[in-house]
Amino acid sequence: MANQLSNIKACVFDAYGTLFDFNSAADRCRDVLGDKADELSAVWRTKQLQYTWLRGLMGRHKSFWEVTGDALDFAMDTVGVNDGALRERLMGLYYHIDAFP
Repeated sequence: MANQLSNIKACVFDAYGTLFDFNSAADRCRDVLGDKADELSAVWRTKQLQYTWLRGLMGRHKSFWEVTGDALDFAMDTVGVNDGALRERLMGLYYHIDAFP
C-alpha cells in the first residue's frame, strides 16, 4: 500500500459543506435576521459558488474572501437586509464558521 501512495503530488479536499457548516454564520445572527436567516444563508452559499464558477470560466479571479463578500452583498439585497454592521458581523463569523459535530 505504501508504494501505491508514493506518487501522490497533491491532495484536495472540499471543506465547506463537508467539514465546515457554512450556515453557522447566519444561524448566529438569528437575533437580527429572524426568519430571514435560512434564506440569506442559502442565497449566500449559492451565489458564492456561482461567482466562483463564473469567475473561473471568465478568467477573472478574485480571492475567496472577495467572492464571499460579493455573494453576501447579493444575498442581503435579495432578502431585503441593508445593515452594514450586520454585514461585517456575518463576514467575521464566516471567517470562523463552525465545524460539523
